[in-house]
Amino acid sequence: MYEVLIVDDEPLMREALEQMIGMVDGFEVCTVAKTGTEAVEKVKDFRPDIVFMDVVMPDENGIQAAKKIREALPHVTIYLVSAYNTFDFAKEAVHIGVDEYLLKPLSFSRVKRLLENFRGLKQRRNATFDKICGIVDSSDYAAMYYALPELIDNIKQESWDATDEIIDYYYTIENKLFAQYGCLEETNYVNRPAGKMLPVERWLEFRLYATLDLIFRHKAIALYPVMKKSFLYIDEHIGENIGLREVRENSGLSQGYLSRIFKKTLGISVMTYIHLCRMMQAKWYFCVTSDSVTDVAYRLGYNESSYFSKLFKKYEKMTISAYKKMVREEKKKAQAKYNKSDKK
Repeated sequence: MYEVLIVDDEPLMREALEQMIGMVDGFEVCTVAKTGTEAVEKVKDFRPDIVFMDVVMPDENGIQAAKKIREALPHVTIYLVSAYNTFDFAKEAVHIGVDEYLLKPLSFSRVKRLLENFRGLKQRRNATFDKICGIVDSSDYAAMYYALPELIDNIKQESWDATDEIIDYYYTIENKLFAQYGCLEETNYVNRPAGKMLPVERWLEFRLYATLDLIFRHKAIALYPVMKKSFLYIDEHIGENIGLREVRENSGLSQGYLSRIFKKTLGISVMTYIHLCRMMQAKWYFCVTSDSVTDVAYRLGYNESSYFSKLFKKYEKMTISAYKKMVREEKKKAQAKYNKSDKK
């Protein structure tokens, strides 16, 4: 059941809206407030999923209250309701991240459509999160790696392909994952800031991969603590020509045992894991530097650029030139969108 807070200084409006919300399956009014100040306090106490709030109220207006509510509960859905079709109000509402700016009087069909759209989005987002958890629980690292494009598409679609919404939604997923699997948030090479150089699709790819890699490692180390030493060695020597022998010697394990525990916890071999880590880092370099293929190959411990190119095609299912072209097109699209929004 999704809970709704109604904020309006007019009793008849509160009653009418409460009645309409109660007629939509899956939603209930958890409480009401008469002022913006009261609304901020009730959000903290009741933590509703949705807030319907009037703009013009006695103490502080709905814009001011919405800003405080967004700070207290970042992911709550806020619908501002006003009798005035005022551009300044609407512009400010968009600026603070209000989800809809609605005009009175509100019809039942309008309220029902809003709530049904909200419910559908929540269901899709829950399905995406469940899919991510299913991949993690399968202990199949390769499946995780190759599921990234689909997961990224889902996150974009469930955020209306709006950059700010995508980033905000992603952090919700990340926090839920860390809570679900008991991990402390960490960062690595894929989380370094790249400013406008990095299209949101690539930012999502690198950040989501880093998060899931961390969780896979966390689960593996929980079963076999000795694997922590292996992961640290790989991280520290990823730019060198290392293989199973070097990882085994540093871990103090037999080759057979090390191979078995990697296969059991990640579903792949030690060398496949190293290659996948390198491929993701290679994509990072191609996104944020102008390094040549040869330079990137050497930076990642490959002595021959031709061998590196073959591995890239094998694991990424595309050539390096095709990947670079895709990134260029994403950057152009992102720049065009930025220029368009800047003109507004």
